[in-house]
Amino acid sequence: MKLLKRYLPVLLLLFPTFAHAELQIVATLPALGQIAAAVAGEDGKVRVLARVGQDPHFVPPKPTLARHLANADLLMTAGLALEGGWLPPLIELSRNSRIRVGQPGHFAGSDAVEMLGTLEKADRSMGDVHPEGNPHWWLDPLRAAKTATALAGRLGEIDPDHADAYQLRAALLRKHLHALVIEWQPRLVDLPPVVSYHDSYRYFCERFAIPVAGFIEPKPGVEPSTRHLDDLVALIAARKVTQVWVEPYHLGRLVKRVAKLSGAAVFTMPDSVEGEGADGYLSMIEQLLESAAGRNQ
Repeated sequence: MKLLKRYLPVLLLLFPTFAHAELQIVATLPALGQIAAAVAGEDGKVRVLARVGQDPHFVPPKPTLARHLANADLLMTAGLALEGGWLPPLIELSRNSRIRVGQPGHFAGSDAVEMLGTLEKADRSMGDVHPEGNPHWWLDPLRAAKTATALAGRLGEIDPDHADAYQLRAALLRKHLHALVIEWQPRLVDLPPVVSYHDSYRYFCERFAIPVAGFIEPKPGVEPSTRHLDDLVALIAARKVTQVWVEPYHLGRLVKRVAKLSGAAVFTMPDSVEGEGADGYLSMIEQLLESAAGRNQ
């Protein structure tokens, strides 16, 4: 026993498998990666497939992304087929059975929260709709908090030794997000309606009671006609809209044309920002709130 105690430090250096191995977590989108990192803490390493400012619907399925997935213990997605055009081939290419749909290593945030915008029937005439619901749930901080709690539970199933630590970190994030909502809701009362390019901000707007007058896209994924834009400019005047919200990847000639004709200001509203863990996610929400209040044009 004395010899074991004497040489234990050396044995640990020679055989690093004795030490705790971090969970390998992959998130599809930057904001999801920040939520995952906030919950995983020092017990997990998080990689993100999409870049900040990249359209989550259209991420190039590069082989390097499949390599990230190959060793993942858990894959976190937005769900509702948001990543359906590019993620399934990467999962197949990774040959990692742990992260396939239906396995413990596949975690869709949409499964943890109530969805908005569900449809009983949908067809191609309606554009690129998601009949199961609007997939941009992470822009609501309270849904993000609920997802973090569910994620902590799933990580605890995969890694029971650190289950309490995951729950504690999720509870801390939840506390910060609830406090942020309590602080900001009274400050955004009676804002004028906004127009947005795509229906990306529905969860954010409903959480903070911000009315939405219309969209530059007549239907999801459908480019607007001249008549639609003319009608939208008239609507902006009639509803006294002062802000046009646009994702970084949709900022282009159509948005600038609507702003020029209507006099409304264009606000680039991120669905992700650079930053680590909870700090990164909170920074994104705070940027959205500051812009909604008209402070960061």
